[in-house]
Amino acid sequence: MSKMLSPNKIVLHFAICILQFAMLTLAGWAQAADLYVQSVKAPILSAPSLGSPKAAVATKGESLKEIEKKGDWYKVKYKNTAGWVSRLLVGGKPPARKVSILEETEEHVEKGARKRASAFTTAAAARGLAEERARLSDKFKVDYNGVEMMEAIRITDEEASRFIQEGVGR
Repeated sequence: MSKMLSPNKIVLHFAICILQFAMLTLAGWAQAADLYVQSVKAPILSAPSLGSPKAAVATKGESLKEIEKKGDWYKVKYKNTAGWVSRLLVGGKPPARKVSILEETEEHVEKGARKRASAFTTAAAARGLAEERARLSDKFKVDYNGVEMMEAIRITDEEASRFIQEGVGR
């Protein structure tokens, strides 16, 4: 004796199947990650190949919606365009703010210089420089007095700006 499902149960089973399919499909879309352009410009290409035509160009910091990943390429949605971008040009977090020494106060530069000096000291110790500041093998000598003289030089914002605009020796 075979059991027959009532029409109501058939409709219920069908609705459950449709609901499960929709949930699985939407879950894939919901997991699409935001990618952020890390380079100055990121060409959005029509295919995952460097020789393919550009569909659009995104600029640093702009958000792209990841659709798919294929090797070293992401298929993304950018504005109203879908295309491919190299993984080397994007990241999962917005790019860090550009830091210029001209924007920093003297206090921030001093702290940064101290951090760099400390990092240099640590790296020097790892490479075999002793406390008396000579390489243990004496094969190479480091002019620490010269380094200290260079660190003592103070450059004003105006001097740095002029150097950037005019270059060396002008």
